Amino acid sequence: MDKPPRVVPKPMSRPGTPPGAAPKPQAPSAPSGSSGPGVRPPWYKRKYLVYPQFQLTLILLNALITTALFCLVAYLVMKSHLYLETLVKQTRLPAQSLFIQLLTQQLRSLLIYMFAALAVAVLTTVTFTLLISHRMAGPIIRLKNYFGQIAKTGDFPEEVRFRQGDFFQDLPPTINQALLVLRKRWHK
Repeated sequence: MDKPPRVVPKPMSRPGTPPGAAPKPQAPSAPSGSSGPGVRPPWYKRKYLVYPQFQLTLILLNALITTALFCLVAYLVMKSHLYLETLVKQTRLPAQSLFIQLLTQQLRSLLIYMFAALAVAVLTTVTFTLLISHRMAGPIIRLKNYFGQIAKTGDFPEEVRFRQGDFFQDLPPTINQALLVLRKRWHK
């Protein structure tokens, strides 16, 4: 049987390069396990605070709200304990002091568990807020750098791209389309 001839695709030219211009050669990718421009570092070596003012404000706000809610619950628990203690004292039962001791021990245990839960909740809130805000701040920084490069050089760099998993994934196609229109008008 005859095999059909193999078709080799032509390299695509980049936006902004004149038709027929030779494309820039691509740098070879780094082997796995090595560091290079295309290789992501492990999670513990990544920089998560990319826009500190925004991210730290968001983290602090979430931690304060979580703490305030736990303090409100602790206040309500203590208020109900005092109410129960008052009711027990009004009964004048012979075992009232034993019952008050039991209530006090239960309140102490409950507050210890609540403060442990508060520590876990604040740590969890801070961690997840940092991770989510990183996915929000990354695109903002990328756009800031992209348009800063345009302002600095006057040239349109290659297309805007966000990392997989970043928020605002609908922005790059819109921005790239708008810049394509501007490039066409600029080169007329």
